[in-house]
This record gives sequence, structure tokens and C-alpha cells, in this order.
Amino acid sequence: MSRPEVLVIECNNLSSLTVNSVKANMPDWDCSVVPYKDGFISTALKNLTGTALVVKSGVILNVRDGDLPAWDLLDSYDICLGRSGVFSDHPKHQQAYSLVGSKVGKNHLDLSVFIINPARWPEIPTSDAGVLKVAKRLRMPRHMNHKSDALIKDGLSGKIAMEYGMLAENASVFNYVDVFEKGSANGNEMFAYALEKALPFADDLPMVKMLAEKTLARVSKLRLGLARHLLEDTTK
Repeated sequence: MSRPEVLVIECNNLSSLTVNSVKANMPDWDCSVVPYKDGFISTALKNLTGTALVVKSGVILNVRDGDLPAWDLLDSYDICLGRSGVFSDHPKHQQAYSLVGSKVGKNHLDLSVFIINPARWPEIPTSDAGVLKVAKRLRMPRHMNHKSDALIKDGLSGKIAMEYGMLAENASVFNYVDVFEKGSANGNEMFAYALEKALPFADDLPMVKMLAEKTLARVSKLRLGLARHLLEDTTK
């Protein structure tokens, strides 16, 4: 098998975060950057010949052996991806999206991180609209993609935000593009998002570096300590 490939779709000024993280954490992977045009799926298919991991620029990657579904499993699927809303299928919290003005539902899918098999796409779609309704999809493991979410900032308690943040310790994708583009994070967001993961890759992005340093100083040790304590309790 040839080297696995990451395709970075550039739609902001954060591409260096992704590229630098791949170079440092996944040196056996090929990585290329292409501009966004006419949708994420269209952009991917126009720039790929084989199955690849596709991510929006600004996503930080640390994919290890066993994190992704088996590559040959994708031979039977068009695409592998997860839900847009972290809590969109949660029996208690799924109704809260409308309260914070978000239209995210359990059927909304996340095209900021996906694996695509070009061999199963005989035509390149002109946009992303409606395409996933007819695609044969494989569900991306929920734990893999630790991401920002509309509910975290104002729709959930600090306790739940911290519990979600603890899951970052087992993630391989750190998907906080919305926060980095916004340039600020409140207490809940620092509890929930491991923004400090950006620190080794953000020398040319002062706003991202500032957020990463602030989160590192204020909450990262607490989050990591709680996560390790929880792991110890579950293994006793």
C-alpha cells in the first residue's frame, strides 16, 4: 500500500496548523493543500485519485494506528464521516440546539473531517447540497473527532463542558476551527476544548497561540488530571 494521504482543504488562514501537525505527528503520511471550491466533496474528488483523509484547514491531526476504520473497509463505502452536532443524538441535550439559535440536528453531517473513496464516485457533484442523502456512508468513530460545538459556549453547564473536554485525551483529531477563527474562548470553551494542542504548531498564528497558551495555563492540567483519574477508576 502507498503512503496514506491527508488532503487539506484551505478555507481560512489556518492551514499551517494542519500541515505542521501532520509533519510532526504523522510523518508517514503524504499531505497536500488545495483551495476550497464548489463544496468539500467536489474539492476532494477533483484533487484525489485514491482513498484519503480530508480535513478543513485548521484541524489539528494526531492520527495513530487503529484510530481510523480499516482502509480497505472503505472499498464498500463512498464516504466515512460523523455528525455535525456533538450532542445532536443525546436524549437530554439534543433539544438545546434550537435554544442557542442553531439548526443542527441529528441528521446533519460534518464535512470538516471525512474519509472519501473516489472510486465510488462516478461523477463529481457541483455542490455538497443533497449529496450525502444518496451516498453510502460509514460512521466515523465519535471519539476520534474532538470538535467545537454550538452548545458548549452558552447551552451547557461547566461540568458537562469539562466532561466533554476530558474526551480530548483519547482523540486523534482536534477540530476547533470555529474558535480559532473567532479569536476568543470563554470558560466553558476552555474547559471543553484542548486548545493547547495547537501550541506546537502556531508560531505564525499569534491569536491561536494566545488562546492555546491561555487554555494551557488555566485549565489544561485540571482537565488532564480529571481524565487520568477517570481512566484509573475505570481500570480498577
